Amino acid sequence: MALSNSQYASTDEQILELLNRLRSFGVASEIDLPTIVLCGNQSAGKSSLLEAISEVQLPKADGTCTRCPMELRLMKRDSPWQCQVKIRWEYNDKTSTRRESVREELFGGLITDRSEVEERIRRAQKAILNPGSMSLSYYLDNELEDEAKELKFSKNVVCIEVTGKNCPNLSLTDLPGIIRHTEDGDDKLVQLIIDSVDHYIGEKNAIIIATITCKDDIENQEVVKKARIHDKEGIRTLGVLTKPDTIESGCHEKYFSIISGHSHQLKLGYYAVRNSTQAELTKGVTDAREIEADFFKSDLWKRLPQTDRLGVPNLTKQLSNLLIAAIKRQLPGIKKEIITRLREVTELLEHISPALSGSPRFEAGKLVAKFSKHIENAMDVVPADMGLWHKIQPHFALFCKRIRETRPRFHHDTMSTDTSAGALIKTDEYDSEPEDTQNYQMAHDSDNEMENTQNDQMADIVSSVINREKISALIRKYRGRQLDGIIPYQAFLKLVEECQRHWKQPALACLSSVADKFLEYIDGEIKLVFKAYPLLASEISIIVHQLHRELQAAAKDLLERVIIPMETKLPPYTWNVHYLNASRKRLRNSQSASQSASQSASQLPSLIQPTFASFTTPSFAPTAFKPLQAISLPPPPIDEICDLTAMVRAYVKVAYKRFADNVPLAIDLVFLHEFKEKLHDRLIEQLGLMDPKEEVDIGKLIQEDQAIVNERDGLLAKQECFLKAMDELDKFVI
Repeated sequence: MALSNSQYASTDEQILELLNRLRSFGVASEIDLPTIVLCGNQSAGKSSLLEAISEVQLPKADGTCTRCPMELRLMKRDSPWQCQVKIRWEYNDKTSTRRESVREELFGGLITDRSEVEERIRRAQKAILNPGSMSLSYYLDNELEDEAKELKFSKNVVCIEVTGKNCPNLSLTDLPGIIRHTEDGDDKLVQLIIDSVDHYIGEKNAIIIATITCKDDIENQEVVKKARIHDKEGIRTLGVLTKPDTIESGCHEKYFSIISGHSHQLKLGYYAVRNSTQAELTKGVTDAREIEADFFKSDLWKRLPQTDRLGVPNLTKQLSNLLIAAIKRQLPGIKKEIITRLREVTELLEHISPALSGSPRFEAGKLVAKFSKHIENAMDVVPADMGLWHKIQPHFALFCKRIRETRPRFHHDTMSTDTSAGALIKTDEYDSEPEDTQNYQMAHDSDNEMENTQNDQMADIVSSVINREKISALIRKYRGRQLDGIIPYQAFLKLVEECQRHWKQPALACLSSVADKFLEYIDGEIKLVFKAYPLLASEISIIVHQLHRELQAAAKDLLERVIIPMETKLPPYTWNVHYLNASRKRLRNSQSASQSASQSASQLPSLIQPTFASFTTPSFAPTAFKPLQAISLPPPPIDEICDLTAMVRAYVKVAYKRFADNVPLAIDLVFLHEFKEKLHDRLIEQLGLMDPKEEVDIGKLIQEDQAIVNERDGLLAKQECFLKAMDELDKFVI
């Protein structure tokens, strides 16, 4: 249903009243509403024009009418004439900032005597220009002197609502007259007025009523220049020629050309009005209108074809039509924009902590419980909160990767330590394990910063590369009275030690990295939960950091005293005998198969064979065992070398898997899990939330950040404004 056909908006009065109510809620400060803006140079006859339209007298004696905007609301009502003056507080003039909440305040009661309007408006303007001096009642009831004003200009608005049988349906804003200088040379006042004009006529939905005096050339008038700046194509500007009775003889054709649309063209065109003198207005509006009508009936003005563009009544009718049409045209878009803005404001409020409603201890307790729950969810890896685990899991994976890289790698050659892939013995058993793929890939894909940090910490760690000569030497060194074929246990111990001697550093590096990421996560949660309470956040941070240090130290102590020594200080040991033997058997069988293949290869060099079978080929005999022949010590049988390497590799595999689990588990249990368990009670205790004597101190800590308070109050004010606007708009079918 069209707006004009709706039972709620069947009259222009209701449409205009809707606009006025939206403006009173402060919607105009957030959304561009249709409005008529009356502006012009000082002494251009603007005030007289406004008086002629409104049929009320405005204050002139003290010049206050030039120091603040004035909103005139005229509505036709089938009731006796009456007037209500209000003040709309939109700005804090002392800080030059818009108020969080716009409000309109009644200034006195209803006026039924036209003669009282001028004085009421003058007092309202005084009140606006002295916002901090006295209450509004002071300016209503006391005799006012021409004392110095707090402000020379204000953006706050005097609203004048006039209703009656003969009133048009019209709402317009009258701006202070544009001035180039003041008597006391106050350039700041000049600029304030210019800024106000720019603000109002710069709105895209503003209809600019440019008051142009005929006493001066149109090109010289500042209001014309301003209108062209903000409305370059002249689409929303209507020119009003004032003081036509001052046009010199023989100069009328120039103005006739303007009114006829032949020069200085505007889409809305031009009107001409005769400004009544104060004496004429004093006699009554009817007499003033008759004098104006007689003026334009003269032979001189009869030559103008556009007689419907002459006189205040014709201008008033056109302004009313323009405004009502603009409201009808733009109201659907206004409602849509209000809905959008209301949604945006509501979403922003959801991310701001609500205002405190209980005692300081109660509110602090709620925040502590919320923070503790966040940490608990992070520890328990709740699906909605995976952030912490995503931060620390790559560090555990990287630790496992580093430990795995310390596994023994045995070389084909007698003396070489080349670690290239082709030079090392590999088996599917050790170097290609599907169960590790995901974690190793996670470590590989972790961010460069993490890799670089742990690389720096482990710069001296390299994989143990052991050649045949070293193995032979160890067997010879530790062979006692054992028979051939029995591997010396000390040789086995030395090789295992060679692999495990680097395990401490990556374990401690893992703890350090996890602790750093955990602290980073905790600090983020503190900022999130306690954002509005900086003092409390600071105190929470101190307590939490202390607990973090304590538990990190406890975890480090456990690693250094128990977890690491279990692998590096005690002799090799495992109850996982089945896995150990199965692994050793597979490795030994693989090497034996390679040895058989090598022997069947006749005289071919065996350097390319990926097992220790190559050690038995004749090609190695003259050189590999030369040192041994010199001291008459036979080399150990190749079976012993194969058995030893298989045993070492099998055991280290069992041990590194055990260690790769135990270190993260220890960190998780003693550090992360313990932090979760102790956090809430530690905060409650150290903040004194269970001690009524601490109420005052807690009250100081839980003082909100004023910036957060201001932001929330501003959003709540906007939300209230938009909700009120929606209540009004919902009464209309658009």
